[in-house]
Amino acid sequence: MSILDEMSVNDAITLYYEKHYAIQHGDMIKLRELKNKYPQLFDEQKDAEIRDLIQYAKAFQASHRYRELRKLELKAKLKIVTNEASIEDD
Repeated sequence: MSILDEMSVNDAITLYYEKHYAIQHGDMIKLRELKNKYPQLFDEQKDAEIRDLIQYAKAFQASHRYRELRKLELKAKLKIVTNEASIEDD
């Protein structure tokens, strides 16, 4: 079992983006730090797993079901606010 398997999905995705940002910008120092701390991040299979997870999440965010769930979540957080002072004045 690797460190990536034990960490949260958000942390693994963050590391994935850090790695690919460093690759695009030629930041060898950052790549070396990541390689020393998370060597399995440079495994092709792990890289593909994280990439597939990101693509799946993006596809889900674009779906109608995701929008429905977000709307329900927002409705659950909303409250009706009444002005008690104006009601008592009437």
